[in-house]
Amino acid sequence: MTLSVTYLILSYAYLLVFHGSRDCRTQTGASDLRQLLVTKYKYKHILAQPNCHETSLPNCELKTFINADLLTNPLIEVAALELAPISLNESLVNFAHQAKQQGFKQIKVIPLFLAPGVHVRQDIPAEIALAIKQINQQVTIELSPYLGKYSGIVPLLARKFAKLSAQTRILIAHGSRLSGVNNYYQNLASQLNATIAYWSVPPKLAQQIDLQIASGTKKIAILPYFLFPGKITEAIAQEIALIQQKYTQVELVLGQPLGASEALAELIAQEA
Repeated sequence: MTLSVTYLILSYAYLLVFHGSRDCRTQTGASDLRQLLVTKYKYKHILAQPNCHETSLPNCELKTFINADLLTNPLIEVAALELAPISLNESLVNFAHQAKQQGFKQIKVIPLFLAPGVHVRQDIPAEIALAIKQINQQVTIELSPYLGKYSGIVPLLARKFAKLSAQTRILIAHGSRLSGVNNYYQNLASQLNATIAYWSVPPKLAQQIDLQIASGTKKIAILPYFLFPGKITEAIAQEIALIQQKYTQVELVLGQPLGASEALAELIAQEA
């Protein structure tokens, strides 16, 4: 049997863009997520398919996948939108030069943002536009959808809720005063059969917990819709601990933010 072999090679260099923070856990989380993606992309598949003229296989459908070293090493880096030594557009220009040197002609910017706020709608596109003016078409820059728009985000959150083993669910997000953003959060919570609560705007977490307890529930799963652990997720945990002392007859189960996990890396690899 003769096998025809096709090598699948990455054609894009990827820049993961996160918000940025003075909390070192955010930078560590972004770096860890990058490393998970590098490892995931380091091995691509060789697709080996039989020559249909030399096999009796029906419809010639047999396919064999064999791991092989990527002929071109993946180029994946991280950059912060804010609170970084240099601006995002400067990071993009530097990354474009690096990509060109390694033979990449296309860059995908992947916003690690969970909702369509100002950063996603305005700030990141503006920074990309500034970078494009400086690189003189040496490489092309493509903006990918933000993380919260991925089709796999709902199943990922649903699995996290399932591990908390409670029928009553509260999804707590940062919240926004920007028109349309909270509609996104509400729709997401609805798909998860959860109630939405916000950290920065009403309805707040304590209010939503009070309402659920008043309805007779005895166990509440609370999932923070945040990318990495930080000061806000710490504050949420402290608030829940205080509420738990008040309602000893009810079990409050707190989940973890998305974090730099294999599941998140797989989601990005599949959809970006």
